[in-house]
Amino acid sequence: MAPSLETATQPTAPHDLSKSSSYANSATANKSIFPDGIKTSGQHEPLYDQLRPYSAFPKEINGPTAWNRDDYKNNPERWTHQFSDDEIKEISDAADQFIKSGTPLTGITKEKFQLPNFSKFLGPLRKELIDGKGFILFKGLPVTAWGNRKSAVAYMGLGTYLGYFVSQNSRGHVLGHVKDLGEDATQIDKVRIYRTNARQFFHADDSDLVGLLCVAKALEGGESDLVSSHSVWNDLQRENPDVAELLTQPIWYFDRKGETSKGQKEWIKTAVFYLETGDNGRVYSK
Repeated sequence: MAPSLETATQPTAPHDLSKSSSYANSATANKSIFPDGIKTSGQHEPLYDQLRPYSAFPKEINGPTAWNRDDYKNNPERWTHQFSDDEIKEISDAADQFIKSGTPLTGITKEKFQLPNFSKFLGPLRKELIDGKGFILFKGLPVTAWGNRKSAVAYMGLGTYLGYFVSQNSRGHVLGHVKDLGEDATQIDKVRIYRTNARQFFHADDSDLVGLLCVAKALEGGESDLVSSHSVWNDLQRENPDVAELLTQPIWYFDRKGETSKGQKEWIKTAVFYLETGDNGRVYSK
């Protein structure tokens, strides 16, 4: 899940936790707060010995992951889901029960957010997001009526059926604002662009799945653009295979924006396109 909404109380960042604390690592984490242990994310150097050479990459990727805008531009019914009244009630009841339990937001799980009916939709959706077109637009969540806390619980609860949340930044936030905080977008060495009003260009977040929840429509801007990275790969292979090969080499520097732990470099060096290990590995882009 990508940054989208922030609640008033945030957990202590994993790298700030004391070594003597019961939260010091995944094995000893308090299961009532982090039921699956502490899982962090962020920009890390790759395991260089596991990077696949360009020769192992497919020359062309076929199937639903490689699409172009004409496949969906005029067919919103193929990528939009309007919540029904019954679905809203089920999600609302699950959120109310979770809030009543007093469990910290980081302790949310499928077992603690029961969706006996809508889960039947979310299961196949997870496969569609990973191995299909890769995106969906939900409509109709009553965020204004629910308020930020309940909306955050509902959002995170839905996410437990699709994946597991990880930290969004060096502060350990598992849920955060995409909001203009008045920061200077030109300070590219230390400012994350989602905290400014600057336009974000095409990019890939460091996670398998990304989610956004709109709680207040912007007065202007705010549109999202999508592109199939597999179609981009196919175009490169057809028109500029030398560029495709160059982008599979771990020679590209990425700034960590100052979000480092003690002893870490301020940048990482990695590839732009890389291939999963194992049989039939998928092509990913950064």
